[in-house]
Amino acid sequence: MSSEELSKDTRADGALATIRQDSILLAVANPLRMRILGLLRTEGEKTVGQISELTGVAPGSVSFHLRKLSDAGMVCQDVKPQGDARRSWWKATYQAMRPPTRDDADRTSDADYAYRRAVAVTYESIYERYLDALPDLPQDWHGVGLSEDRIMELTPEETEEMSHEFDELARKWQGRAQHHADHDDRRKVALILQAFPWIP
Repeated sequence: MSSEELSKDTRADGALATIRQDSILLAVANPLRMRILGLLRTEGEKTVGQISELTGVAPGSVSFHLRKLSDAGMVCQDVKPQGDARRSWWKATYQAMRPPTRDDADRTSDADYAYRRAVAVTYESIYERYLDALPDLPQDWHGVGLSEDRIMELTPEETEEMSHEFDELARKWQGRAQHHADHDDRRKVALILQAFPWIP
């Protein structure tokens, strides 16, 4: 896989992949594959059976999607030194990924649009799973969180600057969480940020 297809940046919270190859974008542009990727990133290495149990997807289907992600360089198999050799462990190659940036504007393609639409479906399903689980969550978690939208008049440069500021804020809280991971009331919280031109 060449640097023209995929570039890797090192961040404090892990490696970020910028996807530039249409074939890779299309391989990832699948809500179930995105869910599997998210699971491996947040929960760590898993076997096909464990992924199947957590997602409710048949093992054969999980294996198929893992192979597609592996071909795209998004996941890889990990050998457990003292584990069962008959069980394949999988891990995410990158902690985050993004489609082409403004510097790659000439690369915008149907694959890029397909990827972004899959992201939209994935974000919706993440929130729906939360709503489904809400009745069973501890009472302290009812009513907390953030859900709002704002419409602002910004230039492309200002929008990019604002995005960087939100990213820095998110990293600050991520670092704080990592230093207090043993707190009894602490659990994983999804933070989803999107900024894009408003269409009435």
